[in-house]
Amino acid sequence: MTPVSLQAFLHEYRIGFPVGVDAPRGDPLQPIPATMLACAMQGTPSLLLIDRNGQLRLHAFGAVDDLQLGAAIATLCAEGG
Repeated sequence: MTPVSLQAFLHEYRIGFPVGVDAPRGDPLQPIPATMLACAMQGTPSLLLIDRNGQLRLHAFGAVDDLQLGAAIATLCAEGG
């Protein structure tokens, strides 16, 4: 998606929260963006839940059940630090 297409999409669907855009790798033989490649992401939507120590605690592709996500976040919050 081009930056212009993304802006139109965000406007059309009234998305007001920040949306990150992955950096292109610049390699025509490796079209997968840098962060997607580094995190082994399969596409959109993807969810990465990272704890306060920088450890990946949940990696999901597709829709994630609200209760499952809430429980995972609550677990991380309860761990303290």
